[in-house]
Amino acid sequence: MKPIIATVATAAFAAVAVVMAAAPAASAATDAWWTPLALRGTSLAGVAARGDTITVRSEAGVTLRSNDAGARFTRVSGDPPLPGGAAVIASGVRWSIDPSGRVLRATRGMAPAPDPLAPELGSGARLIAVTPSRPDAVVAVAVDGTVWRRGRNGQWGRSLLLLPAGLLRGVPAITALAAFDRPLTDTVYMATDGYSVLISSRTSVGWPGDDWIRAGPGLPDAVRGLAADSQRRTVYAATSDGLWAHRLQALPAVPVYASSGLLARWLGIALVVVTAAAFTLLAMLRIRS
Repeated sequence: MKPIIATVATAAFAAVAVVMAAAPAASAATDAWWTPLALRGTSLAGVAARGDTITVRSEAGVTLRSNDAGARFTRVSGDPPLPGGAAVIASGVRWSIDPSGRVLRATRGMAPAPDPLAPELGSGARLIAVTPSRPDAVVAVAVDGTVWRRGRNGQWGRSLLLLPAGLLRGVPAITALAAFDRPLTDTVYMATDGYSVLISSRTSVGWPGDDWIRAGPGLPDAVRGLAADSQRRTVYAATSDGLWAHRLQALPAVPVYASSGLLARWLGIALVVVTAAAFTLLAMLRIRS
């Protein structure tokens, strides 16, 4: 009996030690997942970025541009439209949405043609994204707010339907989709006007668009625009409180929350490990008796 108890206890303490050792260092916990970049107090409606040049549009319709990576913004005369639109290119394949809401696919040298199994997204649909390492895993948003994703076999399925943010607020609008145009990460970023940013990544059993998690710690709930810039490995978010940035980490990582919340999370995991070990011990004692 004593050897069994000693073995289980040793395993439990070893598991706890492994869990606590795997926890991020305290310094990492202070690095915010999203950080404010510029224009705090200004409600923004959209953003585009390439290298050091960042262009934003305010809710008031004013276009501002920075040529020094967000250090200083100046007004752009004429208020030109932001770059971008309902089209993305990955691995030589161009995906787009036509004015009627059909998803079109075009390879090099070929005219765009409707993707045969794609849903009708509705007139005015404009949000579409694809990751370069998975050029057939397309995510698109219908005008009714339904998120669709294209699977391995070309079949499309419903990926996400947002729930109301509260009794009075209703269902948040999906305002933007973004993905890097180089294979930096297999992640699609989704902006919402109520749930901040959601992300979906490729896993061992799924493609981008299969599952979504909220990844907006510190970010205002109202995000109206997104831009993924491969040159600076940064995602920019145009929010109700200025421009925010998320910079890719050297290694894949989950969103980093406040130090106290992170510590509580790892202590909770350790508690689960100890509890599981205790139940295992009780089960073994009953079997022996």
